[in-house]
This record gives sequence, C-alpha cells and structure tokens, in this order.
Amino acid sequence: MKITETSKPYVLDGAMGTELIRKGVHLPLPLWSAEANITHPETVLSIHQDYTAAGADIITTNTFRTTTYTYRKAGLSQQRAKERAKDSLMSAVDLARKAGGESIQVAGSMSAVEDCYSPDLFPGKGAAEDTYGEIVEWFTEAGVDILLFETMGNMDEIEVALSVSQNNANPRWLSLILKDSEHLLDGTALISCLNYIAEQSVSCLLMNCNKIETTNSALDLFLSHWEGDWGLYPNLGKTDFENDYFDIIDETKFTEYIERYLDMEPTVIGACCGSTPHHIKQLKEMIDRK
Repeated sequence: MKITETSKPYVLDGAMGTELIRKGVHLPLPLWSAEANITHPETVLSIHQDYTAAGADIITTNTFRTTTYTYRKAGLSQQRAKERAKDSLMSAVDLARKAGGESIQVAGSMSAVEDCYSPDLFPGKGAAEDTYGEIVEWFTEAGVDILLFETMGNMDEIEVALSVSQNNANPRWLSLILKDSEHLLDGTALISCLNYIAEQSVSCLLMNCNKIETTNSALDLFLSHWEGDWGLYPNLGKTDFENDYFDIIDETKFTEYIERYLDMEPTVIGACCGSTPHHIKQLKEMIDRK
C-alpha cells in the first residue's frame, strides 16, 4: 500500500478474536483464532464484511497464530503443522480479500512467535527467523498489500522480524505494544527502539493493544522520535493484559480519546481487542466530520 498525501487517516478494522467469541466460536489456546479460517470461514468473512461496511479501508488478516510453530505447539507433526498453518493463512487472505474487493487493502498480520503479552517467552533468534521467514514468504505468495508486524513488544524479536523481511517488496508496518509510556513490553527503552526502527525502512510505525490511557501517555515521546507515517489502534479494555476484553470502556471515553488522536493527524487509526464494527463506524463518522 502506498500512503498518499491525504487530509484524512486510513481506517484500520477492529478486533477479530472477541468478535468470533461473540458469535459463538470456541478459541482454545495455543491456536486461538487460527483454526476459524478453516472451520468457520463464513464467520470470519462476515466479521470482515461488517468492518468494511463500517468504513474500514484496511482489513487485517486473521493470522495472529497461523504459524507452523503454533500448530506444532498444538501437537501436530512438523509437516502437518506446516500444511495446516499455510492452509489457514491462505484462507485468511482470501477471506479478507473477498470482504472488500479491490477497494480494500489487505494487511497480513504477524505477531510474536509466542505470547505477545509475555515477551520473556521469546523462543530465540533461530525459531523467530524460521517463523517470520516462512510467513512472509506465504504472504508474498498470497499477494497481500501490507506486511503488518503487530503487538511486538520484544526488541530482539523486532530486530529479527525486520531483518528477515528487509528485502520484501511490500510495505512493512510495525506496531508496538508497551509496558508503560517509556518502555516496550520487555522493558526496552522506547527511545532506543524508535532510534533503531528509524534506520530500518519501516513504512508506517504504530502502537496497538494497549489500553487507551497507556497509548495516550506514550504519544508525546513516540511522536517526538518518529517523523514518518504513523498510526495507532488501542484496545478498549479497562485494564491491560489481564482482561478478556469484554469489560471495555464506554463510548464517551472512546470518542473523547479518538478525537484527541485525530487532532494529532495520524496516517492510520483503528481499534484493537474489544472493539466492534460499531466502534469502527463511530471512528469513521468522526473522521468524516473533521
């Protein structure tokens, strides 16, 4: 996706996992939502369609856990895990594309190899290189418009992800998850992380999956050390991490903070865990009123 000069930000879609649960789909760990692309494709498609109808410009593939690594954790053999992961990913890209047609940009979602909320579980450089290298190859084959590394909170993992994808022709978007206003989730100083990313040809830098207060507290530092295209999509939980994201902030608080973010002129804006097509519709209407 080529970001063009525009007075309005692109609208990213909202949560997939919590929407699948609302619709009655069981999401057991470690695979979480990965199997839904194969077992409940019509439900995944309907959620994507709800987001496009709400005004999303960018649909994120339901691929948060579609990796050979995760399917191996679920007990499959190496060969079967690879086959199942690729089948799920290809289905996910197809479903995202069907939802919006040519007018919608598709972002191929990748996250931490292990639990994105537990950066200490980073499995090491070798496992990360294998995982990101494979999934980037699959996304390229599938023809996504954007490579989106999201909810990234471990500095070593960020370095691997950007290294293995550095020669890919697709725009690379990177989204960070934070411990607090000055640190990545693994404790790395945010300034140090931003200085590194500035040298890595990242097309758009974002923050996601922190509660709105944490996102809000980090914005001044984030923007003072990043001059390129940027965006954010906070979760709507009242608390960070220890949250099923069904206990979310009210609409008054949501619109209050989104108005503040829009005044700062992001390139991309959306919402993460706990959000619904209704929230994306609200966001789109707020943008249109600007």
